[in-house]
Amino acid sequence: MPRLLQSLRIQILSAITILTALFAASTLYSLHVIDQQHSDDVLVQLAGRLQFNQQHFTVQAMRYKENAPRDYQTYFRDVRLYFEDLKKTRHELSAIIEAFAENSFDSDLIGETMAMPPRLPKQSLALAGELHDAWNAFGERLDERIGADLEEPRLEWAAQWIVDQHGMLEQISERLFRRLASDVSARAKRVHLINRILLITALLVSAGIAVWFYRRVLAPLAVTVDGFKRVANGDFDFKVPVSHDNEIGWLASSFNHLAGRMDALRTLLTRLEQGDDLEGTLHTLSETLPALIPVDWIGLLIVGPDGRIHLERAFSDGEPDPIGKLSFEPDLTLLEECIQHREPLHIPDVREMSQLSDSYVFLRRLAELGRRDAIFMPIYHEGGMHGVAVFASRYPNNYRTEHLALLRNLGNLIGYSLGRTIQLAETARLASIGQFASGIVHEIRNPLATISLALDHLKGLEQLPKGARKRTDLAAEEVVRLERLLSDILLYAKPLALDRIAQDISVLISETLAAKGKGEVPVHYTPSPCAPVAIDADRIRQVLINLLQNAQQASPPGEPVQIHCRSTESGWVEVEIVNQGEPIPSKSLERVFEPFVTSKSRGTGLGLPIVQRIVNAHGGEVSLHSESAGRTRALLRLPVFGKAQISDYATDDAGSG
Repeated sequence: MPRLLQSLRIQILSAITILTALFAASTLYSLHVIDQQHSDDVLVQLAGRLQFNQQHFTVQAMRYKENAPRDYQTYFRDVRLYFEDLKKTRHELSAIIEAFAENSFDSDLIGETMAMPPRLPKQSLALAGELHDAWNAFGERLDERIGADLEEPRLEWAAQWIVDQHGMLEQISERLFRRLASDVSARAKRVHLINRILLITALLVSAGIAVWFYRRVLAPLAVTVDGFKRVANGDFDFKVPVSHDNEIGWLASSFNHLAGRMDALRTLLTRLEQGDDLEGTLHTLSETLPALIPVDWIGLLIVGPDGRIHLERAFSDGEPDPIGKLSFEPDLTLLEECIQHREPLHIPDVREMSQLSDSYVFLRRLAELGRRDAIFMPIYHEGGMHGVAVFASRYPNNYRTEHLALLRNLGNLIGYSLGRTIQLAETARLASIGQFASGIVHEIRNPLATISLALDHLKGLEQLPKGARKRTDLAAEEVVRLERLLSDILLYAKPLALDRIAQDISVLISETLAAKGKGEVPVHYTPSPCAPVAIDADRIRQVLINLLQNAQQASPPGEPVQIHCRSTESGWVEVEIVNQGEPIPSKSLERVFEPFVTSKSRGTGLGLPIVQRIVNAHGGEVSLHSESAGRTRALLRLPVFGKAQISDYATDDAGSG
């Protein structure tokens, strides 16, 4: 059956059309019956008038014959009365008989205009013709009896003729009347039969439509509604039965598809929440996402410490894809655009797009894998950019608007999950490095102390040559630098234990500046009382010294470093350290708090990560802002005492930061 005919809309419209047609036919037929009945009544009335006029015609003739005039005076009176009545009655009889014979009844004869003019049945019409012929013959002989002189008609002869011949006319009229009455009665019975048939047909059709409507609409709809309730209550595995190929069946199929997608989405959410391994998370995505969007390849690109983008993992058709290592610069690539705008980027045809630029390294590799349509989705976690998730398909222009909308809606979740997984992996990696570093530091410090003692001994020898002394001094400096590096590594790696006291940080700034002394770059600070903050004074002093040293090292000669301290209405104490040095490039600014990232030739790259770790342990924030005009400011924010819940100890696993 064509799908159009299976549509409930077409079927219901057809049922309504059938019922309407039956109702219209019944109504029209009833109106027709009423008009027909009225026409039959008019015919019967005319037949009655015909008999009445015939009887009147005969009775008047009999009366005239019994009371024939005996003198001229009486005769002329009868001419005025009887003869005029005879002509009038004869004229009316002629009109009625003529109408019956011709089966045409005008409004003058019946006295009204009718919607359905009267019509004689066939057999009645034959009798009407017989009556018409007899009446014409009777009239001709009657005219002969009356004579040609109508001023002095022979009324007695006319009356005698009427009395002698009336029986034949009345007999034909009686037969016509009975035939007409019989035809009208038969027609009425036929009408009643047709009415009963129409009524029974309408009832049967209505009952059939009611049964069909119940079986095809109400019953499946009730089952579908019950299924909807079960799915709405969380039973996503339940499938609504699809019993008919119509709108309800299509609705149930669509709902089953929706429930399946919701179940897939629930599974995806659950497994993403439980995932703590990058490969496991990608495997989860490769298994569950195809139920939501047409994806057969998923890859993860991560921004490395060197600023390059690396392909970390990939899955093809639910299995690990041995694509191999891939590393490239993000400059002038579509990935850079995706990262900058922080919005999913759709590539409808990877093959064509990869040919537009030599810098599209990843797109060309994706095209070599046979993927034609791709979506890039940036991954952020706790404000940092970690990488880009790639969802690809073998078919070009395969992703429609709803797929992009779904990915946008899932973007935060997927990005958070992948970002959290990367963060966990990075944390575990740093924790391992921290444990390893702690062990290495202790292993290195002993031989380093021996080396330091040996160098001190060599430096104390008077006969030591000048060249050897110079090399000994350089070696001693390197030992000091190594000891400082080892101290920084230990400070960054081991857990922090804070001993907090509520105090005014402006006093601590003044004490720090006084202890630090004057350097080549002056520091301008005007103390102003601030709200008390709960801090470990030694740790925050270390933060201030580090930020001040960085600011002084970046400032040009003669340009002072500015320090400002203030309390905010939102419950923070802010310390701002500003220098007028060269602006920090945006790419470098994004990575200043990453460990071992430094632009100084002799720097360890752990200063700012340690600062951030200490400040975060206090529940605060630290950020670095650089303006193109040549102004860089470090902003330290600490919560006002009593505005935030601060524990006595802020412990962080090794490698956090």
